[in-house]
Amino acid sequence: MGDFYIRLSAPGVYIPSRGENDINVITNADLERIVNTSDEWITTRTGIKERRISHDLGVHKIAVLAAKDVLEKIHLDPTEIDEINFATNRHYKEQEFRNLAAYVAINIGARTENIALEDSAAGCTGLIYAIRKAYNTLKVEEDKKNILVIGAENLPDMTDYSDRNTCILFGAGACAYLLKRVEGKKEGIIKCTVGGKPDKGDKDWPDGFLGLKYKNGLKIRPSKDPNKKFETYPKKQNYLIMKGKEIMKFAPRAMMLAVHKVLEGTPYSIENVNVIIPHGANARITNNAEKDARKKGFSGTVFTNLDKYGNTSTASVGIAEAEAREKRVTETSERKIIEPGDLVIDVAFGAGLTWGAILKRAS
Repeated sequence: MGDFYIRLSAPGVYIPSRGENDINVITNADLERIVNTSDEWITTRTGIKERRISHDLGVHKIAVLAAKDVLEKIHLDPTEIDEINFATNRHYKEQEFRNLAAYVAINIGARTENIALEDSAAGCTGLIYAIRKAYNTLKVEEDKKNILVIGAENLPDMTDYSDRNTCILFGAGACAYLLKRVEGKKEGIIKCTVGGKPDKGDKDWPDGFLGLKYKNGLKIRPSKDPNKKFETYPKKQNYLIMKGKEIMKFAPRAMMLAVHKVLEGTPYSIENVNVIIPHGANARITNNAEKDARKKGFSGTVFTNLDKYGNTSTASVGIAEAEAREKRVTETSERKIIEPGDLVIDVAFGAGLTWGAILKRAS
């Protein structure tokens, strides 16, 4: 095998449309009618104004739409894909046999033989873990050239809308990337790093500070009353639970540790980085991590769009990157936030507790 590099494509995405009467958008005003909260309370604590919900399409279906988007953007025949890795959290209504990667393969027209199909989970860091695995695979397996990696979530489906501490956070969306082994000496993915700290919880949270609990809760759906947008209904199932104070202690430190580790041993320092795309979980976490990066010499852009989409878990980095590649730095500038050739770090943290980052040259 001669000189080669691993190129990471621009992401394909799927975000539920606003829908008729914004039925796929959960605003802070909508939540005020459902639970004891307010726009000011939510915005101050999270920075989130809206989040999307997918009422009719499950995670496997929105993943297909993101996969088709990236394949269209890069003009790749799906039969050229050697492997699909689908990163998501477990969704109680989703099929687990066949795995979700197989569902995607069938519905994008991938080949029917000699294709590797895998689902993976590392909380909100799942996309980073999946890209790292695909990167390492392409470096050593000469029979593989193209790997499709997907991050997709519909977290409102796991959300208890009687719990104001969690129902304000989560949204739905999907992203997809294509990793390709390319001959030459250019830079693509420069380094991947992952790590974690086992979530042991405490005596009051014996199953960890961030996870699922089977309990009675409230779900939402479109209302049949024309004067109401959503209605709630009771259902016993697994719901997301979180001790926010403990996650707030972990997350900014984990993100900066990931940024430090992914630069370690490379020719680059934080001063060389043009853009950091953080997992969109909470504006306070992102702001704290950004302050630390600025102190260390970072002068580039930290870009997130969690204000519009909330925490979309494994999909958040891709959804933000897609917008950063289209959005101008300023209204009068011709330059986009991410341009080909920029040095970019994607960084995330998640349940587990996990963290990870990718250092790459934007394609």
